[in-house]
Amino acid sequence: MYGLCGGSLWLLSFLLFFNLPKVNKKANLFLGICSFFLASVFIQFLLEVLNLHGNGMLLSFLECGRWAILPSFFVAINLYISPDQSPYKYFLHFIPTLLLIPLLPGGYVLPDFLVYAIRYFLYIQLFAYGIWTYVLLRKHRALLKKISADFHGVDLQWVLNIWWGILLLGVLSLVVRFVPVLSPMVDGLYLLGILFFSYYALSQTAIYQLIDKQVPVIKEAVMCKDKERLTAEQVGFFRERLLNVMDNDKPYLDPTLTLPLLADKIGLSVHELSYVLNTGVDLNFYQFINAYRIRHAQQLLAENTRNNYTIQEIFIRSGFNSKTTFYMAFKQVVGMTPKQYLQQQ
Repeated sequence: MYGLCGGSLWLLSFLLFFNLPKVNKKANLFLGICSFFLASVFIQFLLEVLNLHGNGMLLSFLECGRWAILPSFFVAINLYISPDQSPYKYFLHFIPTLLLIPLLPGGYVLPDFLVYAIRYFLYIQLFAYGIWTYVLLRKHRALLKKISADFHGVDLQWVLNIWWGILLLGVLSLVVRFVPVLSPMVDGLYLLGILFFSYYALSQTAIYQLIDKQVPVIKEAVMCKDKERLTAEQVGFFRERLLNVMDNDKPYLDPTLTLPLLADKIGLSVHELSYVLNTGVDLNFYQFINAYRIRHAQQLLAENTRNNYTIQEIFIRSGFNSKTTFYMAFKQVVGMTPKQYLQQQ
């Protein structure tokens, strides 16, 4: 079982090195490194089970990346969120791995506290990076609401799902340390967790429909709050222009609509449109666009006795990409699900 787990992860790592998903290239490189070092742990388990301890250099090689598993995953997350960043800025996260390497050959006596620190440091990383990852993904989701009206599939929920898979593997390995009798059952769960990891890693989508160098510009535009970019009169003027475009051209029916695309239609920069939405409309982009889409969906639902649309046809005709986002936005705006609304008509 350990050989199957290790082989599966090594195969996944090479698929990610060659960027099989065709998106998020830099981030996938580090996700592949994470997978490679995780595979090495399972190969080490296999050698221990087979009592093949003779090749100390091989065991040292397999052991050396253990502390780099979670830092590699963390760097991957940051590069998914900010693909313009240089991965070199995260070098400090790999210092514990570099400090571990000289200790691996052995041949000397370490203090007890250091032995325990080495043995359980991976679990400390699991806890620390777990909290850090959750905070990062929460911030990313909040940012997407200012840029996109439909963030289903690009909110990195799949990364959080992978994180739960890694967390599961870590907890299981800790359980087996103290309750070895559970090892056969846990081995099967290892494989399940790896399949979970692989599925989400290979089915990912592009996070931003932008080239990498545009991402920091858009982020700066929507996050900046301390600068008055337009006068009150200008905000009022562009607000009216925005509402006219929304009513007449109905750009919200385009499921690919983003803040930069709408800014082009209005004739504003991304910074200016973001400012108009925040100060003139008091809504973020997600709320503003989806309010129009929901009103359109309500009209279709009201006419449903004549047109006999399915729920799927309605959310697609209203500009939504996913049923999940449609149901979430509908309940936020209307206070009930589409089916409940339809029953009242």
